[in-house]
Amino acid sequence: MNKIKISGFVILSFVLVYIALGIGQAWINPFFPASAMEQTILWELRIPRLLIAFAVGGLLALAGSWFQVLLGNPLAEPYVLGVAGSAASGAILMLMMAAGSVWLMSAGAFAGALVGIVIVMAFVHLGTGRLLLAGVVLAAFWGAFITLLLALMPEHDISVAFAWMMGDLSDSDIPVAVLLIVWVIALVYGLFLSRSLDALLLGEKHATMLGVDVPKLRRVLLLLASFVTAIAVTAAGTIGFVGLVIPHLMRLVFGSLHRMVLPASAIGGGLLLMLADAASRSVIAPAELPVGVLTAMIGVPVFLWLLLKKT
Repeated sequence: MNKIKISGFVILSFVLVYIALGIGQAWINPFFPASAMEQTILWELRIPRLLIAFAVGGLLALAGSWFQVLLGNPLAEPYVLGVAGSAASGAILMLMMAAGSVWLMSAGAFAGALVGIVIVMAFVHLGTGRLLLAGVVLAAFWGAFITLLLALMPEHDISVAFAWMMGDLSDSDIPVAVLLIVWVIALVYGLFLSRSLDALLLGEKHATMLGVDVPKLRRVLLLLASFVTAIAVTAAGTIGFVGLVIPHLMRLVFGSLHRMVLPASAIGGGLLLMLADAASRSVIAPAELPVGVLTAMIGVPVFLWLLLKKT
């Protein structure tokens, strides 16, 4: 059965990539561009942007799956728990201090993500209900802090920062090659930890009995999830619901074993963001919709459907 599901997933992935490459202000056949202009648009604009969307979406889905195991809560993900908001706060703060410095912005996003997740982890022992409540409150706090930073920014930079906050894949500050390398490393390392993650799903006591060093695993997941969240936020701004919906959907299709869930999530998150980005530049072309708005419009009904399916 898994072989059939995997084959169907691979075929669907190729079809979705073909559609994402083709649609835009004008349809372009990715296999047979009709002119030199179409070929230039395809190779210099659409393919790099598609790869950015794929890598960022995959990283967000991986981070979501790790946060869900780390916190033992299926509703955990970088944006719901405020970690992405703290990463965005760090990135914008560094952007104000050193405009145009990609690496300082990345460092700010990473530091912000660490601050956010350390604060969230302080509430883990209080139970999932209070943890989620803490996450919602922290997300509101980081949102207010970002608003304060925007109010203090020079007027000519506000529109750029605002567009970045709603999700912007048109011009990533991180090279495509770097994003893809991070995607591969994160997935490979996640697969290396897959057995330990499966054991942790059974509970800390069972994982310890199976030989898992739970405190060390939590620290590793904390750093790994914070790092990929920081990279994704720095590259494309705040894009929500990918890390929440995709891991749920992949578990529904492939089961709970992480050797299946993680690769499926990394690919599925990339495909979702690719399609959302393709729609964002096509619906009201030549203008663009914020891709973060579209992921929310897609993610909310899908997640509600998943909740209904489990009841």
